[in-house]
Amino acid sequence: MTALEVARIVGGAVAGEAGVVITGAEVDSRRVRPGDLFVALPGERCDGHQFVASALAVGAAALVRSTAELAPPPAGRALVRVADPLPAYWELARHERERCGWTVAAVTGSVGKTTVKDFLAHLVGRQRPTGATTGNRNSTLGLPAQLMSLPAATEVFVAEAGMSRPGELGLLGRILRPIGVLVYTRIAPVHTEFFADGLEGIARAKGELLPHLDPAGTLVINAADPRQAAYAEATAARVLRYGDGGDAWIERLEDRGLLGTSFDLVVPGGRSRVELEVAGRHQAENLLAAATAATALGLTANEIADAAQDLRAAPHRGRVYRLPGGAVLVDDSYNASPVAVARMLELLAAAPGRRIAVLGEMYELGALADEAHREVGVQAARSCELLLAVGAAAARRLAEAARAAGLAAVELVADADEAARVLGARLAAGDVVLVKGSRGVGLDRTVAALLGEEAA
Repeated sequence: MTALEVARIVGGAVAGEAGVVITGAEVDSRRVRPGDLFVALPGERCDGHQFVASALAVGAAALVRSTAELAPPPAGRALVRVADPLPAYWELARHERERCGWTVAAVTGSVGKTTVKDFLAHLVGRQRPTGATTGNRNSTLGLPAQLMSLPAATEVFVAEAGMSRPGELGLLGRILRPIGVLVYTRIAPVHTEFFADGLEGIARAKGELLPHLDPAGTLVINAADPRQAAYAEATAARVLRYGDGGDAWIERLEDRGLLGTSFDLVVPGGRSRVELEVAGRHQAENLLAAATAATALGLTANEIADAAQDLRAAPHRGRVYRLPGGAVLVDDSYNASPVAVARMLELLAAAPGRRIAVLGEMYELGALADEAHREVGVQAARSCELLLAVGAAAARRLAEAARAAGLAAVELVADADEAARVLGARLAAGDVVLVKGSRGVGLDRTVAALLGEEAA
C-alpha cells in the first residue's frame, strides 16, 4: 500500500511522497529493507526516532510521532505522523491481516511453542504457500512486523504467540483474529515473576487467545495438561486433544537418543510411521502437537509422515553437531525453563559416552528461582559426569545442589566465554555435551566458540 493509504488507516498525516509504495514493516532500523515502513518506537535504551534518517536511506517510509522534530524525508520517501506510533503500528497490522485473509494458525504455550510452530509450518508448507514467524518475533513488537512482511502468495500464516505479562496475548489475538487453528503446548512455570498467582495466572493469560478463535476453527490442546481442559469449555470451535487419551497419539515409539525417534502417528482419519531425526522424546510430542494441527488444515497422516522426514531442529534449539575431535554437541542455548532443562537432561542421561552439561541460569522465575535451580542441580547429578554451571548466584545454587546430590565434577564459571575456555580444554572423543540456559546468559557464544564460528 502507499504511504497515503497507511495514513488513512492509522489516522495520520503524510509528509513527503504520499504515493511511495510500502511492502513490509520493521521496528529495528538495522533490519530495514527497501520498501519497508520503519516504525519509530521508544526502547529501553534509546528512541527509534533517532534512527529515522538512517532507516529512510534504505526503506520507503517511517511511522513517527507527530511531535517529533525530524528533518524532511528524502525525495521519494515519506513520514507518516501519528499521535502514538505503537497503537498505530498494531492497527496497521490488524488491518493487513484482515485485508489479506490468510488462514492463521497460532501456537502458544510455555514449552516447545517455537519448535511446534516450525514443525507445523514445515508440514503445511509442503501443501500450501505458508509463512511463519521467525526467530524471536513472537511478541507485540516482532509479530506485527513479520505479519506485514509476508510474501503476497501466502495462504497460511503460522504465528507463534509469546508473552511475558498479562494482556499481551489478548493484544496479539486482536491482531490475528480470526484464528483458524489455535494450538497449545504444555503450560509451565515461565515468566513467573510477572504472575503473583504463578501457574494459575499463566494459564489464565494463555487463555486470552481463546476469544479470537474462529468458531468454525479448531482448538488443539494437550490432553495431559489439566489446566487446558477449561479451554475446551471456553470456545464453540472444534476441539482436538493430542496425547494419551486424546484424538491423536503416538504408539510404538523407538528412542534412538541423539539420532531421533521413530513412532506410529495416529491422527483423526489415519496412521503412519514417522521417522523423526530430531533428538528427544519431547520432540516426538512436539511433532504430535503440530501433526494434530496439520490435520485441522487438511493434511493426511501419510503427508505428515512424508514431510517429517526432512525436519531438523532449529538453530540453538536442540541442534546436534559432531565436533572435529569426536565429541557431540547438543546446542539448546536459545532459552531455558525448568521443564525444558529437565527434558534435555533426560535426553543427555540416555546418551552414550561421557556426558557433560553446560547449564546457564534460568531467568524470570521470581520466587521460584532458588528451588528451580536446586532441582535442576539434583537432576544434573543424575544425568551427567561433568557439570559447568554458568552465571552468578543462581548458578552457584545449581552447582551446590549437584555436588550435594553426589556429582564430584562440578565447576562454576562466570560467563559463556569462560565456559567455552574451560570446556574446550577438557573435551575428548566420545563426549556428549548439552549446552542450555536462558537467552541472556549468551551460551550461543559458548557453542560458537566450540564450532570455531562467530556468535550470531
